[in-house]
Amino acid sequence: MAYAILRFQKKKSGGVSACYAHNERKKEAYKSNPDIDTTKRSDNYHFVLPKQTYLRETRRLIKEAGCRTRSNSTVMVETLITTSHEFMLALKPHQQREYFNRALEFVESRVGKNNIISAVVHMDEKTPHMHLSFCPITPDKRLSAKAILGNQAQLSKWQTDFHNHMSKRWTELERGISSMITKRKHIPLSLFKAAERLDKQFSEVSTALNGINPLNAKKKRDNAMKVLEQWMPEAVKFTVRIKEIDKYVKSLEQAEKETQKRIQKAENKGSERVRTVQNTMQKTIDDKDKEILTAHREAFESADKLRRQADNIHRIVGRLPLAMRDRFYEEQRKVMALSEAKSKNQKIR
Repeated sequence: MAYAILRFQKKKSGGVSACYAHNERKKEAYKSNPDIDTTKRSDNYHFVLPKQTYLRETRRLIKEAGCRTRSNSTVMVETLITTSHEFMLALKPHQQREYFNRALEFVESRVGKNNIISAVVHMDEKTPHMHLSFCPITPDKRLSAKAILGNQAQLSKWQTDFHNHMSKRWTELERGISSMITKRKHIPLSLFKAAERLDKQFSEVSTALNGINPLNAKKKRDNAMKVLEQWMPEAVKFTVRIKEIDKYVKSLEQAEKETQKRIQKAENKGSERVRTVQNTMQKTIDDKDKEILTAHREAFESADKLRRQADNIHRIVGRLPLAMRDRFYEEQRKVMALSEAKSKNQKIR
């Protein structure tokens, strides 16, 4: 199946510069993102070239529009546009360009051409994709990402309209089942990339732990501690973020059980009909239930990979020297408390 993919991420002032550095490839190396092939950087191209840094451009647009702002205002929205990996790679280069240009036209019609800061296509990663960044200024000159993107129902309509727009050219593109029905949440890609990085470090960290014992030379112990010191901050953050999505994973498990029950009930009902109605084929399993089940399983499998990495971290922590283990849990408590406080503040606002 091939899907037209459109995702939004709101950015406050503090997150705009990092977005600029990544999208515009301002770094020499990307150790945190092994998917980037720096030898293919010249293959990237723009549909909209930024006039200056994203932060300066957002400030210019906001000032010109005379928008009122707050310290926590969303000043930019980053839009990820792509499609299923196999479908994208099956397109010829000029067709890929056509895909992104058509998507750009769709977003322009919704947010205003003048509000678009940058639209850059990355060809140096596994699947070609476009980062389209815009300042969420409404026609009546308000800075409001909420007014433009809307609530969950309106975001679902965005997805439907985007699919309709793209499928006029590529009829094989499908509209994924709405998250309004599946209750599916988006697990950030950054979390999966963090899991990959930690997985690559797993053997190195395990070896380092073997190097910490009273009989080893001081230099070897110091080198082992250095490896652990580098590993610990990301491991702490990862375990906290896993706890944050744990409720979601459990809700998927419950939803799958309920959907399975409905399917079994429909199958049983269908068997009775087949026995009582000769030569009549009844489609008794609701297609929507099948699709929901597939969506839940896909999300659960993804989340399960993250859980397995969390288990690896738990095993490593159990082998840490006592002082370092206590420090790990203390850091974990601090990060979790900070995350909870941030969440409460957002709800109050």
